[in-house]
Amino acid sequence: MKKVLLFAAVVVFGLGACKGSDKVVAKVGGTKITEAALEEKLAAMPPSYQDYVNTPAGKKQFIDSIVREAIVVEAAKQAGVDKRKEYSEALKEFKLEQERQFAEYKTGLLIESYIRDIHDTIAASDDEVKAYYDANKEAFDKPVAFTVRHILVTDRAEAEAALARIQKGESFDKVAREVSQDRGSSQNGGLIGPFKKGELVPEFEEVALNLKKNEMSGIVETVYGYHIIFKVSDQILPAIPFEAAKPEIKRAIEKERFEKWFDDKRKSLGVQVNYDAANANAPAGVMETDEESEISE
Repeated sequence: MKKVLLFAAVVVFGLGACKGSDKVVAKVGGTKITEAALEEKLAAMPPSYQDYVNTPAGKKQFIDSIVREAIVVEAAKQAGVDKRKEYSEALKEFKLEQERQFAEYKTGLLIESYIRDIHDTIAASDDEVKAYYDANKEAFDKPVAFTVRHILVTDRAEAEAALARIQKGESFDKVAREVSQDRGSSQNGGLIGPFKKGELVPEFEEVALNLKKNEMSGIVETVYGYHIIFKVSDQILPAIPFEAAKPEIKRAIEKERFEKWFDDKRKSLGVQVNYDAANANAPAGVMETDEESEISE
């Protein structure tokens, strides 16, 4: 449709040349307005306006608007606006921002394209999903949601000091409010949940699930730091039939496979990280992130 409209515009201008012609339509000082420039401008316009340009009045208005713009540009150059420092700096900043956005787009497109390739290698079949459901039938017949309090710090010595305070009689709630670096829960005495199996990082979840109500863990290390966990409650949920559980199981299988792929690549690429060199804020929590969510969708 756009090509047809552009062709129509050329006919309207009465230039009788091919699309993209360098034939000059108007001159404004040292600026020449070519047929190709008009086509480029018209292509950026809404279809309704392109139709309007296909009329005598529309053609004249369109060309006049381009000429008026060129007059202002020429006048600005004559006044030396393009030589001003603020103009040059603004152009430089804009160029840098465009380069940054292009770099981000290029990286994002590369990741998105490759994620599709990875998904083909880790996709879980219906038979695999059913086998998982059958092997974990009890978990789906009597699913459990658990609520806990936790304290998160980034240094083991801090974790040991917090644990000692609780063991000496201070309340978990009080210590969590004072020392926990999980910004989302510290003001609530470290309270988080309820969670179902598979929603927290594995090291944290394994300990939390095995705690009894009102029981406290020792120090638990995860990728976020060092935790102390206190079990608040367990809640038995209604049974989950296979069809309802199927999407969740599929995501879980594919997530596990992706994590294995990720670990293998980390090893093969010899990844080394100096976390102490990064000036980052404290971790925000223990929930699994959604960075790889596209893998399982």
